[in-house]
Amino acid sequence: MSLKKLSLGMIMALIIVSAMACQKKEEPQWIEPSYQKDILRIEQFTSELPENYEIIDLESKALLYDDIVFDFEASGSFLPLIWNDQTYDSYGISAYVGDHRQGVNGTQEAVVSIAAVLSATLMGIDKSNQNGYNFVDGLNVYFSEEEQIILNNPTGNSRNISMWYLLYPAILFTQVSIAYEDEVVLREHALSAIDSWYEAYLVMHEEHNFDYTGFDFSTMKPYRNNIWKEPDSAVGISMLMYYGYKLTGNDAYKDAAIGSLDYIENTYQGSPMYEILMYYAPYLASLYNQEFDTAFDVNRMFNAIFNGNSLVRGGWGMLNDQYQSYPVSGLMGSITDGGGYAFSMNTFSAAFIIGKTAKYDTRYASAIGKWLNHLISNSRYYFSDYVNDDNESIYTGIYRDDAILFNQQTQSVFPYEGIRKAGNSKTPWFGGDPTVYGWADTDLSIYSGASMGMLASMYETTEIEGILKINLNSGDYYHDAYPTYLIYNPLETDQTITYHVQSSGIDLYDSVSEKIINEHVITTTDLTIPAQQAVVIVEIPNDATIERVNQKSMIGSTIISQSHVSLNITNYKNNDLVPTSFTLNAQALISDLHDEVLRYEVLLDQTIYSFETDQLILSSTPGSKTLIISVYTKEGLFDQISLRLQIISE
Repeated sequence: MSLKKLSLGMIMALIIVSAMACQKKEEPQWIEPSYQKDILRIEQFTSELPENYEIIDLESKALLYDDIVFDFEASGSFLPLIWNDQTYDSYGISAYVGDHRQGVNGTQEAVVSIAAVLSATLMGIDKSNQNGYNFVDGLNVYFSEEEQIILNNPTGNSRNISMWYLLYPAILFTQVSIAYEDEVVLREHALSAIDSWYEAYLVMHEEHNFDYTGFDFSTMKPYRNNIWKEPDSAVGISMLMYYGYKLTGNDAYKDAAIGSLDYIENTYQGSPMYEILMYYAPYLASLYNQEFDTAFDVNRMFNAIFNGNSLVRGGWGMLNDQYQSYPVSGLMGSITDGGGYAFSMNTFSAAFIIGKTAKYDTRYASAIGKWLNHLISNSRYYFSDYVNDDNESIYTGIYRDDAILFNQQTQSVFPYEGIRKAGNSKTPWFGGDPTVYGWADTDLSIYSGASMGMLASMYETTEIEGILKINLNSGDYYHDAYPTYLIYNPLETDQTITYHVQSSGIDLYDSVSEKIINEHVITTTDLTIPAQQAVVIVEIPNDATIERVNQKSMIGSTIISQSHVSLNITNYKNNDLVPTSFTLNAQALISDLHDEVLRYEVLLDQTIYSFETDQLILSSTPGSKTLIISVYTKEGLFDQISLRLQIISE
């Protein structure tokens, strides 16, 4: 942890004297938080802001995307992109511009249609009645009456498709159902699919194993194809089970939600990330810790996603690189495929899913803010109008003229599927897999653009360049009682922005510091954010009563913040050389001033050592050793870190 993050510029204490009959000793009411935790891969970024930082108006692109994709009458090269599927009484949208399946009934993909409907909905479009068409009802085509699950296309089944292609569409389908509760059939299908996956959960939970390629719902058995496995399916199941619990109140779904995530935490060793499903892990871990009083290791979930150390898909993670003049740090994909390959859908979706973790574990607010700044700025390189023509795939191949004409007509709204570090003898190369493998005539990705609105719905700029206002309620169903925003200051000095509130006469509560920082705001107020720090602002009624219950601040039954402890070792970092006898200086920073450390524990050489002071005196034999250091507080808070030291003979 950097010195700036430890000090937060300065430590301030406000002193209060209790008016209670039993007088208490004067004590600080609040100390500015200094307990932000790093996320290793993000901490390795070479700068707080990427080179050539620029935040584009992604919302305008996403809205234009919706206009074009859902226009049955569009004309021009490769247009229209949507067709009436009379065979299945719905509509179809293919995955790519120039897709060879365009217009073939039953080949449309749920990851396109459902994601596009959800994205538009998040931006305020009523897709149940758009130009007289109910695009929400049309999503029922992906429900299989035979298997009672959501499929990726109407002609599919669960016997020949990988796990994430079943679970991710089911999650998106359920989210749309939550947004459109009047769509009765959609809700019935969502609940049926959740129940089917609950039965699948019971099968795999009984085996203590989710490490499969898919699940055959006709036989109710998981299977492996001897090519790849998808253990992160447990995370996708957890997300579905949580929605089942919130929709029905059935505790069996709650138990399944916790149980499937527990497989990732305590049974599977190493990173299980295969595709997009693992992105839900930090969000769910932090949410369950707050709502259900679990103790999931949020940091471990982050590392499993970002570090590129997946056991089932090596290199799958977050890029931290620059391709010539194009910074790509923060983008998601493979860090090893051809030297690096970032995917637009994964990037858009990752930000939308993972970003909300800051709402439930505020110790990661600064790290997430830093990551999103890089991701949002660097995401513009997925679009043709922000990159060099000579490095783009639409300027090559036999469909060059049609692709260029389409791109001009649609104002470069459709992103490339990905960015390769090298391709077609160019570095970097903006394109994708479709033209390489003959799937489509262009690498412009309709399925990637379908997730664009998810990211666009999350952020807005402020008057200070580099400071974004991140909407943590976007898509956070059942936890949006009060507007909540992450605001991170990446600059080296304190900055003041003009904060606009959604309604008149509210207080701004910072869930990082657990303190009201602005009162009775009518329309706008000045908000100061310390250098390279974050606030998570919750807009609460100015007459609200905040109560403390089990380390949580609550308004009625709504949790607005939770106390945390953050553990640091201040005198050593990873791979430092130490003698056989050494002392670790522990620092436990607690957001609740009325709490204190109960004990520290160190796991070393398969032995647990316990300490009541912050001087952890240890000894070991020479060699490379990993220490697991834990802290427990009297009020039940907990944090854990690992430290790898090179122990040498004295």
